[in-house]
Amino acid sequence: MTTNKLTKGVDENFAKAFKKTDLYALYKKHSNEIFIGVCNNYLHLYYNCNSVAKVKYKKEEINCVTAKNLLRGIDINNPHDITPFQITKYYKQIRKNIEKMPTPEKKAQSKLVLLNNANKKSKWFCIDIEWAKSGFSGRFDIVAISKKVPHSVALIELKYGRQAIGGKCGIRRHIKDFYKFKKNNYFEKYMKQDIVGIVKSRKMLELDLPDWLQYLTADDITKYNFYVITLDNNGETKRHSTPKQTMAGYLFNNFRWGCKKLATSPSVEKIFGDVTKKSNKLQVTFLFSKQTLDNLNINDIIYGNYDDKEIPQ
Repeated sequence: MTTNKLTKGVDENFAKAFKKTDLYALYKKHSNEIFIGVCNNYLHLYYNCNSVAKVKYKKEEINCVTAKNLLRGIDINNPHDITPFQITKYYKQIRKNIEKMPTPEKKAQSKLVLLNNANKKSKWFCIDIEWAKSGFSGRFDIVAISKKVPHSVALIELKYGRQAIGGKCGIRRHIKDFYKFKKNNYFEKYMKQDIVGIVKSRKMLELDLPDWLQYLTADDITKYNFYVITLDNNGETKRHSTPKQTMAGYLFNNFRWGCKKLATSPSVEKIFGDVTKKSNKLQVTFLFSKQTLDNLNINDIIYGNYDDKEIPQ
């Protein structure tokens, strides 16, 4: 039985105070585009997976912190002392400022989560985004939990287009983070308790939460799997590599998945083995879709209409 202390969540006084604010009314009105992330004694109000505001409860009041660049065109001097009323009043302008940011991956991340959670037939519920933990260098774009009991957890990294595959935040870095997460047993130490804390808080906050999650305990969660979802899996022309082909160059020692060129630096396979085999010490499921932001309609985060799936064999 898992007995570790809950590490994510807010208390009842926080929840009661939040539900009386303009922010809660804003969420209810725009729940089709806003996601509220539950953290350790604070909340994040997300639009396009960019934090509109960090929401805290101090001295029996709800107060907010936001980024200065989100307040362009708004006459507010101190982004570190902004009220729920001001966030609500200027939400349209803040939203416009976020939309100007060149972050297709963030926008796709938000759309995937919202489409999945709005689909009552989805076999998953996206419970958290941008999950991180002190001491863990990685960060999971999306954390989803299965409807089926005992529950499974999907730890998801999202990639959008070929340019997202390489570099310091590319696929090699994510595989390294997956390995560290597994090796250090962060699932049992932190993740399960975080999910239970988030569920409990979402219930108190009266946020979107399926009925089947209402009474979740850590013992109901028995396993997890790693996923990499790649959207815009298209080459710029027929001559160019697709993101999948480019990814293969970083993952493998040979020319798989139609790979046209191997990376010059050591492959993931050389360091961690073949992550597409169940016999390996680390397994990852890779999901690919040609869909872009303009036509994205995947409404089951794992079992949706992907063009291509590479499941560990």
